Amino acid sequence: METALICLYVGGVLHIGWAVFHFFFPRIFKWQKALEPLDSLNRSIMQVLNLCLTFYFVVAAYLSLVFAHDLLNTPLGRKLVAVFAAFWLLRLGLQQRFFRVVHPASLLLSAAFLLTMLAYGIPLVIAGR
Repeated sequence: METALICLYVGGVLHIGWAVFHFFFPRIFKWQKALEPLDSLNRSIMQVLNLCLTFYFVVAAYLSLVFAHDLLNTPLGRKLVAVFAAFWLLRLGLQQRFFRVVHPASLLLSAAFLLTMLAYGIPLVIAGR
């Protein structure tokens, strides 16, 4: 199997992992108590944004796992792969900007963001050859 295709499958699996992780955010981060000080609007915004991200991750996983060949071999597919890579590059940059990068959890997340970005960036580099 070609490298670019394997990368997209890896990206799809990683997106499933991100969806599961985000699905459990309320429990992991104890949102019932942690978000209590926020007003109703901001509390709702946090929850809605998280659910929308979870949906995005599920869609990205589905496209990567079911339509990998189309993502690699059509202009629209390659644009979507670029969007996926850009999303994770942005997320990696935001991690550096807003969180303490020296914390072990932040380092682990940064590595995972980089890995997910590479899963989509490598096929773009291969396609550019």
